[in-house]
Amino acid sequence: MPTSSTLLTTGLACVAAALVSWLVIATLRPWLVRVAGARPDARSSHKTVTPQGAGLGVVASLILVAGTVAVLAGVAEVRLLALLAAIASLTLLGFIDDVRPIAWAPKLAAQAAAAAVTALSLPAEATLVPPALYWAERAVAALVLLTVINIVNFIDGIDEITLAHGAPALAVIWVAALLMPVGGATGVIAAAGLGAMAGFWPWNRHPASIFLGDSGSLPLGLLLGWLALHLALQGQPAAALLVLLYPLADGGQTLLRRVLAGRRLTEPHRDHAYQRAVDSGLRAPRVAFTVALVSIVCGALALVSLRSDIAGGTAAALAGGMAVVLLPIIAWLKRPRRRT
Repeated sequence: MPTSSTLLTTGLACVAAALVSWLVIATLRPWLVRVAGARPDARSSHKTVTPQGAGLGVVASLILVAGTVAVLAGVAEVRLLALLAAIASLTLLGFIDDVRPIAWAPKLAAQAAAAAVTALSLPAEATLVPPALYWAERAVAALVLLTVINIVNFIDGIDEITLAHGAPALAVIWVAALLMPVGGATGVIAAAGLGAMAGFWPWNRHPASIFLGDSGSLPLGLLLGWLALHLALQGQPAAALLVLLYPLADGGQTLLRRVLAGRRLTEPHRDHAYQRAVDSGLRAPRVAFTVALVSIVCGALALVSLRSDIAGGTAAALAGGMAVVLLPIIAWLKRPRRRT
């Protein structure tokens, strides 16, 4: 069971990160209006020029609060520094892309480098394979991180949706860190990440006054991927999959449909299920709320799988999560488009 000091430390990290995130975004927004306005185009769900780049505030609060609390709590280590450095590098990459779009190839290469550094920052003792396969496992981990980075970026397409799936995931991993030994700094990072996203929420409520931008969605994908891998490599792969199930399912089915249709994967599109839902006439808040409900249920099932001592319980949690996630996705894809 979690100690009162651990609860207090991580709780303070969450609250502090929320306050810092809100304040930094409020400070930067007038400047972002001038330098990083997102103009509506065929892929957009907004209709007026809206600043993007709120990820600068979200990540600044995460790094400042998580780093400070980890040092004060005595759980800071080199691996944490490597993770935060990789997150910062993706924030910079994303912000450059927010201001002036970067070609997909160099952008993907930079993401791959950050994913490799982050995979190496996973605890050495966190592994599911024999020592001879350790480096192969870390290579797979880097590929998983690269995939999650891009999927979270793809899902960040309407107001509040990244909060809708990201906040429940961070909350569940925070609780998991309190319930089981998954690494000293894991709970602090998850709590600070949740707080940072909570501080962003007032700005992103529909109609959003600022967008997260690639400066936020790329590092958030890296953070969520790292936390989920941390959980998986501690022997909880089902829980790790469940906390990321909505973005993986929506992103995965979109990729599969485009491959089967012979479309270029680098071509801009509005083929995600949540985009199809908005294009069919559903309001963005309703779609985001549905994603939040689905993610909360999946998070609860992840916690059930953590406490389950039998394989059948874990399998049932996974099956339930898949059913809950696929239900709205299939329904949204069947709706006729009204927007062209």
